Amino acid sequence: MSIALVVASFSFGMTAQAKTTSELRSEKEKIQSEIDSAQSKINELSSQKKETEEYLSALQSKINLLQDKIDSLEDDKAALQSEIEAVSAKITKTENEIIQAQAEIDKKQAEFDETYSVYCQRLRAMYVSGSASTLEVLLTCPDMSAMLTRAQMIKSVSEQDSAILDELMTKMEEIEAKKQELEVKRNELNDDKQSLEADKKELQESINEIDASKSELDSEVAECNEIMRKLSAQTSEYMELIETNQEQLQEVENQIRAAAIAASGGNGSIAGSTGNGSGQLGYPTDSRRVSAGYPNYSSGGYHGGIDFPVPTGSNIYAAASGKVILVQHLSYSYGYYVMVDHGNGLSTLYAHNSQILVSVGQSVSRGQVIAKSGSTGNSTGPHCHFEVRVNGNRVNPYNYL
Repeated sequence: MSIALVVASFSFGMTAQAKTTSELRSEKEKIQSEIDSAQSKINELSSQKKETEEYLSALQSKINLLQDKIDSLEDDKAALQSEIEAVSAKITKTENEIIQAQAEIDKKQAEFDETYSVYCQRLRAMYVSGSASTLEVLLTCPDMSAMLTRAQMIKSVSEQDSAILDELMTKMEEIEAKKQELEVKRNELNDDKQSLEADKKELQESINEIDASKSELDSEVAECNEIMRKLSAQTSEYMELIETNQEQLQEVENQIRAAAIAASGGNGSIAGSTGNGSGQLGYPTDSRRVSAGYPNYSSGGYHGGIDFPVPTGSNIYAAASGKVILVQHLSYSYGYYVMVDHGNGLSTLYAHNSQILVSVGQSVSRGQVIAKSGSTGNSTGPHCHFEVRVNGNRVNPYNYL
């Protein structure tokens, strides 16, 4: 299985649009069903000799499905974390609203108590002074003027008492309404806290399932890579080992594309290139024998270039004149690799070398030795993995050799 296949299949989940929790669960169930089917195939083949292309293909299928499952679980985990953050924020807001509502209730209760105290004092004063009827108060007036004055005073006192009583009733209703509002918020708070606990539990289950799936993936990858090594020893078809570090693989591809775009000035014309971009390329090795072609291995797995099996330390030649735009010394992926720009968006890549003899910015000529072959990175044996790219995208090298 090539690096390109791994990058393409592993990065699929990262570019998908955000899905609902229900959609993610359905997707996860579908993937699990496919994993079970692949496992049945593996179990069927395991009774036979394991080191077969068919068994390897079944393992690779399960590995891809496991990675899809992990991607789906990671999306589910992210959705749950987002939901937990939203519920937590809502809980905090509700708690603040409860504090504010309680403060308003306390304030209105204090106003009520003050008004009620004044009203009680008036009633007490009236009781102490004795109860005289309105008619009695008016008949004891010495003249008509005094009677009118007393009548107005009685009316004023009565209206004031009535206003105080109305105010008390209004405050009581406001307090009761606020208490009911507070109770609703407390119920909402309890519901949200229960929802939060459920989400946290589900999140932990998702994390546990991710860890279990990753352990299973690592085990299957180890077995798959071991079979690849054995098959490579038998057939001399050296293959790139499976790498599950998605971020590293994507970073490698991003660097290659960025180098190609930078060399072209972002528009497909190579800035400062010494190559003619004619598309007529020479072979990168003295050997013309190809052990793995483009775009597939014999097992059916995608292969983004062509492989020339040569002993470690063999000369690797520039396929055309150009400028070196990328040199990397990796312990994974392409290993020690070099990339040369030839003009008009055309570039070549030479991977898994044991040594690189050129540096970035150096001009090279067609047939110049730029590296020594090897088996660095994810490789099962010494060979030159040769790619041709147009504006950073892989194309069929046979169309240019």
